[in-house]
Amino acid sequence: MKEQIYRIGFVIFLFSFLGCQNESKKIENMVTFAKVYGYVKYFHPSDEASQIDWEKFSIYGASQIDQCRTKEDIVNTLNRLFKPIAPSITFAEDKTILDTELKDIIPENKEQYAPVYWQHVGVSIGMDSKRSPYASWRINRDSAMGIKQLFEYEPKFGESVIKQVGDGIYCRIPIVLYGNKESTFPRADETRLEELKEKLKDTNNAKVEDPYLRLGNMVNVFNVFQHFYPYFDVVEVDWEAEFKNAIAQSYIDTSKFDHLVTLRKFTATLQDGHISVSNKSLSKDYAPSIAWEWIENKLVVTKVAEYYDSIHVGDIVTHIDGKSSEEYFEETYSRISAATDGWLRYKARIQSLIGQEESELNVVIEGKEHKLERTANPNYWLQKARFEKDVYKEIEPDIWYLNLDQIAMDTINKLLPQLEECKSIICDLRGYPKGNHGFIRHLLAIDDTTSAWMQRPKIVYPDQNKVVGYYKSNWIGSMTAKKPYLGDKNVVFITNGRAISYAESYMGYIEGYKLATIVGQPTAGTNGNVNLFSLPGGYKISWTGMKVVKHDGTQHHGIGVLPNIYVEKTIQGVKEGRDEFLEKALEVAREDND
Repeated sequence: MKEQIYRIGFVIFLFSFLGCQNESKKIENMVTFAKVYGYVKYFHPSDEASQIDWEKFSIYGASQIDQCRTKEDIVNTLNRLFKPIAPSITFAEDKTILDTELKDIIPENKEQYAPVYWQHVGVSIGMDSKRSPYASWRINRDSAMGIKQLFEYEPKFGESVIKQVGDGIYCRIPIVLYGNKESTFPRADETRLEELKEKLKDTNNAKVEDPYLRLGNMVNVFNVFQHFYPYFDVVEVDWEAEFKNAIAQSYIDTSKFDHLVTLRKFTATLQDGHISVSNKSLSKDYAPSIAWEWIENKLVVTKVAEYYDSIHVGDIVTHIDGKSSEEYFEETYSRISAATDGWLRYKARIQSLIGQEESELNVVIEGKEHKLERTANPNYWLQKARFEKDVYKEIEPDIWYLNLDQIAMDTINKLLPQLEECKSIICDLRGYPKGNHGFIRHLLAIDDTTSAWMQRPKIVYPDQNKVVGYYKSNWIGSMTAKKPYLGDKNVVFITNGRAISYAESYMGYIEGYKLATIVGQPTAGTNGNVNLFSLPGGYKISWTGMKVVKHDGTQHHGIGVLPNIYVEKTIQGVKEGRDEFLEKALEVAREDND
């Protein structure tokens, strides 16, 4: 009997072991496909590659590579997939074979051809952004707008991507081809190309329930960031390892929501506060009529609807859906891309409440169990708080308050006579400015001289191994000093982790030129123009496409604008309905007024 049990146990172990080996091999094969996919899509300049539907290709390619069992299978499949669109691509098991001259890509009458290659400023291939500062062009090919080059750099003919893409599998992909008015050289086999295009049509009706659509989406996401995300130098992430995790989960997922969660967890590792993954076809989000946030290491109720008469502002939430509040929030955090704790906590306090309409959230508050029904707009309390604040006010004699989240520049202009006469100005930027950055000009004693804190990468080579340079600029070319000059007042700015992007450009001037005392907490540490792309299944992903540094050239991403005076909320302050940030700002504003 013991021997029989042992045999059964051994068989179970063997099948489990072989299953793990098989799953691991599938993941490695998908990584191999993904790498070649990115190199050809973004860096191989053939006409055929530029005309293919890359979304459909990712789905079809994933379905084909998933069938491979041996190295020979993989190489044959890669050739079958990529030769019709990249006829000069070569795969080999020995890298030294690829170090030979590329005689087969030189036309006989090459003087009648021009070199064709990709230049990227950020990236625009496959992106949705309109009026974007980013661009991708095949030089000497994409000439519709009369652009000869995006920047002055020309890779030499013969330069290739030579990379190990899998276990004992290497590839060589030329990044410069010759081209004339008719085509790039060499031309692909037209029959094989048309056969490939016909097969891509089979993906027209692919749905998210199809694992190959999910896998194809992961291939696309991996490559966008692998080649163009500008912050790998300051963000600690093993992107390829995270890609493997995402592939493994994609095999398990079954629904649109599953795939959304996996996309969010995958991109959360990039720590980019601009990253948002959405799908409008999924049901609308709802939340209970309650707000909470972490204060003094406890989850504290900060707002609550009147009909929850047994829950009060300042109450402590200890458990959510059968888990401790800390454990519950760990899952929420894993789905949010954030560069700083401030942005992470701001997003989490909303995301942690969200669910389907009329679903329930089971919580324990002050030792009592409550069922909270999700019936409200998740942003209700945030919007309500914005409009409850004064837009502007002489908060005390000679101390003016400006809510930069709400006040328009026209209104500020009308207030300038009063501001010129006062002693202190408190500017509240715990949010997003309302187009009022012109106010900065009244704080400047001299014209802005910055010129390089916004940086769009110039890219010719894959994997960001050799970024050619950056287009450097400042925010607005006309940030000149303007009368009346208000920089001689006692100016105080309030900010926190909600201040992101445009708000950080604003605060960057305050910090860089030392225009005010900054009170509060670090900003979100995420700035730069957003880029956006779509994926099959109705998914959209936004992200930061350029590098932004502080005015002195030091790191901004993941750090943000730091306060001169740090402020934390207290539970007692919440219970008493006090704005402790504003209280501290007032304290500073009074210092020179006594």
